[in-house]
Amino acid sequence: MIESLVNSLALTLIIEIVVAAILGVRKKSDFLLILLVNIITNPLLVQTLNIMNYFINERPQWYVILFLEAIVVVAEGLLYRNRLNYKKINPFIFSLILNTLSYFGGDIVYDIFKRIF
Repeated sequence: MIESLVNSLALTLIIEIVVAAILGVRKKSDFLLILLVNIITNPLLVQTLNIMNYFINERPQWYVILFLEAIVVVAEGLLYRNRLNYKKINPFIFSLILNTLSYFGGDIVYDIFKRIF
């Protein structure tokens, strides 16, 4: 379980920092904020999904994942609205873009590793 938390967080941080840079984020303080926000939200989300997986013995349904991801997008959007210097994109849309690409990027990497190993 710890391994999935660490792997998920590492992959999320890499993807979201790269995407933020592509979107035009340049200030170190903004990158630090993205890192800190994800250090808080990602493990909470992953652990919630792990606990659900443990009790129902399968991956939670797509709509449960979507609901939990939506909560994360809103929470991160609120933090970005109040603290992010980057203003080119609405903070909630910014959060949605980062989280969507992180989620699907993580799924792709997971599928690749599952097939190789």
